[in-house]
Amino acid sequence: MIGLIFATRQEARPFLELSQAEQIEEQPFALYKIPTLPKVCVAICRIGKVAAAATCQALILTHKADRIINAGACGALHDRPELAIGSLVHITEATEGDHEVFGRRPKPVICTTGIGNGLPSARLVTCDRPIFDPVQREIQGAFADVVDMEGAAIARVAQLYGVPCEMVKGVTDNALELDRKRLLENLNMVCDRISQWIWKTLTGASTDQ
Repeated sequence: MIGLIFATRQEARPFLELSQAEQIEEQPFALYKIPTLPKVCVAICRIGKVAAAATCQALILTHKADRIINAGACGALHDRPELAIGSLVHITEATEGDHEVFGRRPKPVICTTGIGNGLPSARLVTCDRPIFDPVQREIQGAFADVVDMEGAAIARVAQLYGVPCEMVKGVTDNALELDRKRLLENLNMVCDRISQWIWKTLTGASTDQ
């Protein structure tokens, strides 16, 4: 069973519509099944590391997921062509940006290839607070290429249970002061690209990508 995790309904909506997914549960998180892909379940975990970790654990223990895919928006921490707004990236490793163990950052979790094959690779940092700050952008950019609010928690839980975790992220903004508005302006476009990529990869269907 593949457990596909999105943080929000807005991020998930294009994929749910494309796949004609049917909701089967609402609590503790929204869960969907896909009639044409019976071995895929889609979860909307809600924003943040705690919600993401709990959802991932439930997918593994209750729904017997043996492969986790996390997809959603991210902010770019560097000004590089492959991190331009609208770009999709494959996450190679994920770490928590605002968590320390005896003064040290935890080691990154290595993410597996699969759903992101063919995309540029990027390192992910996950923070409880969104980054729209040039100072924090530089600090976190020393350890990662893109930032989100869920991915590292999902990767860490999957690692604890020995389940491979794959991630595809879409760049909505540059994590700078005025980018809250830019994120919202770009979110639907980016999520549509993500859904097209995932659907094509899972089904082999032709898309506009």
